[in-house]
Amino acid sequence: MTDTKPKVLVAYATWAGSTAGIAERIAEVLNRNGCAAEAMRARDVRDAAAYEAVVLGSPVHAGRLHPNALKFAGRNATDLKSKPFAAFVVCLAMTATDEKGPAQAAGYLEPVRQKVMPVCEGRFAGAYDPQKAGFLARQIMKMIKASPGDFRKWDEIESWATSLVPLLSQRPATSG
Repeated sequence: MTDTKPKVLVAYATWAGSTAGIAERIAEVLNRNGCAAEAMRARDVRDAAAYEAVVLGSPVHAGRLHPNALKFAGRNATDLKSKPFAAFVVCLAMTATDEKGPAQAAGYLEPVRQKVMPVCEGRFAGAYDPQKAGFLARQIMKMIKASPGDFRKWDEIESWATSLVPLLSQRPATSG
């Protein structure tokens, strides 16, 4: 058994920073719990193979994952299938007080699942700041009558990140 910390990438896509904040917090929690984790924009990751485990996060707009998250999953699918991989989505559907929101949010990860199956999935509410949103996003948010605010539940995010530690620390069995 080695004392080396598993090297974990927390890759994320973001439009206005909400998902970036969640990814950074996840990396902090992983680091506090025995991993060597770093958060990085998915579009900037050059070599996912350099990591022993990967977490991928994406915001959802108009029912779709961020294109950079999907590109990352597609570009790295072969490698991600060979190591612990977790994924999370950030969407306002998670602010719903009934079960429809979480069920809807779970469906958003289907395009990732088609490329590589996560060992664990997270679904989190995000933040909506009209000042940081683009014109089209603001118009959509007006149409669905979305209220501005930060809806991230940091205790839930940290709890999920902590639950990842044993999953991401597993070394794949080597075949020989």
